[in-house]
Amino acid sequence: MKKAVVSEKGWSAGGIATGKTRALPTGSPSVHLDALRGLAAFSVLLNHLRDAFFADYSQLTRHNQFTAAAYLVAGLGHQWVIVFFVMSGYLVGGSVLRSVNTGRWSWRNYLLARLTRLYVVLLPALLLGGAIDRAGMHIPGTETVYNGQSGMRALEVDVHATSRPGVLLGNSLFLQTIALPGMGGQRVPAYGSNGPLWSLCNEFWYYMAFPLLVLLLTTGHSWWIRAACGCGLLVWGWFVGTSILLLGIPWLMGAGITFLPPIRIKSSWLRLLIIVFAMALVAGGLVLGKISGSVLSDLLLGVAVTVLIWVTLHCATAPLPEMYSRVARRAAQSSYTLYLVHVPVVVFLKAVLHAPRSVPSVHTLLISVTVLLVVMLYAQLVYQIFERNTERVRNWVKPFVLRNQAA
Repeated sequence: MKKAVVSEKGWSAGGIATGKTRALPTGSPSVHLDALRGLAAFSVLLNHLRDAFFADYSQLTRHNQFTAAAYLVAGLGHQWVIVFFVMSGYLVGGSVLRSVNTGRWSWRNYLLARLTRLYVVLLPALLLGGAIDRAGMHIPGTETVYNGQSGMRALEVDVHATSRPGVLLGNSLFLQTIALPGMGGQRVPAYGSNGPLWSLCNEFWYYMAFPLLVLLLTTGHSWWIRAACGCGLLVWGWFVGTSILLLGIPWLMGAGITFLPPIRIKSSWLRLLIIVFAMALVAGGLVLGKISGSVLSDLLLGVAVTVLIWVTLHCATAPLPEMYSRVARRAAQSSYTLYLVHVPVVVFLKAVLHAPRSVPSVHTLLISVTVLLVVMLYAQLVYQIFERNTERVRNWVKPFVLRNQAA
């Protein structure tokens, strides 16, 4: 494949960019972004705990500001997934832009990196989640939960029907939420009780589409390569559908951060003010998303998160406490595992404990905190066994994938 013509200033005239693409952040900005990833995964878990063990806010007989705030903070599941999309666009999309910009782009290397990253956690999550679901369904008294009649918003399907081998195969191929030809408009469901797998389908197809977009818009390739990329994008859009297509816009926002100009402000108090403003913007976007629940609010939240990451890269440069850095790093490293494995465990514990959705009380709070600790420990165990060894698996697979290509 002919490589794009690049210069020290970036892509050649007519390409998709004229400025340099920056390397991944280091130091304090990197730690803050790690903390954001960890917070997003934890918040999704918190949302499912609230959904599993607490009645909806509208069902409460007493309302006050503290309860309203707690329900709001613990109810931002979908909104934090949008945060994930923007961060993924920045990290993965940025790596694609850098490799194309420097003439080092390779589909083999890219797919090796992305698929090992995904599958090292996904396959165990599918198998372990399925085993947990199966165990729960065979325990007497759990029928209401696994039939999708417990009142949980995140589990309104019959888990028996979504635990079939065909669904497992579809999820392992990132087809959940997609209406395949011949299915009469029905979409492939998420496997078992693991509803959050829907977003992994989005992620995978964004990974596939973005390089096509970059190669299409980058000069230096033959016309037929660019035409093939354009046709590939059209087929991609038809295949994945409108919902995945629209939620790809926040992902693209994250990728576009690399083109934003640096913020050159020396005053420490002014940098702090900008950071606070960006954080308030994201908080407002989260609240708006919860209230509205529309595609427009998702896009506005995407803009807010994009601004926050951009500001963090250039303004949040002060030294950080070592403890904060360690917690942020570990939370980010295991965030993918936590996201993929937590729901089947939450559902299982809800079912076997026969815990209904009830109004907030000390008893319900103790149950949910206990479940939270169990899920966190379980996720860390899965992380240690699988995700932590991603690089080792990648290095083992690499000689087979790159046999005729320099590693």
